[in-house]
Amino acid sequence: MNATKLLGIATTAALLSTGAMAATMTPAQQCTALQKQFDQEIVKHGTAAKAGEAKTLRTDAGKLCSSGKDADGVKKLEQALNDIGVKPQS
Repeated sequence: MNATKLLGIATTAALLSTGAMAATMTPAQQCTALQKQFDQEIVKHGTAAKAGEAKTLRTDAGKLCSSGKDADGVKKLEQALNDIGVKPQS
């Protein structure tokens, strides 16, 4: 097996395992991951047209996640990320 083919197989396996991991995250884990993603991305995208609204959504989502309403928190976090032009990763 040549090195190029081996590298392609390894890359495919890594991508598939990442997708499988995201699919098995609980809503609580998604809340945590999306909050972290937003907090990192808002630094780069703080001048987006809807950045203010996104920050409000992030705050509301954090409260929902903390109170056990993880699915609702995830929805708000996904919207907040979309508002600043970033694709949610979980």
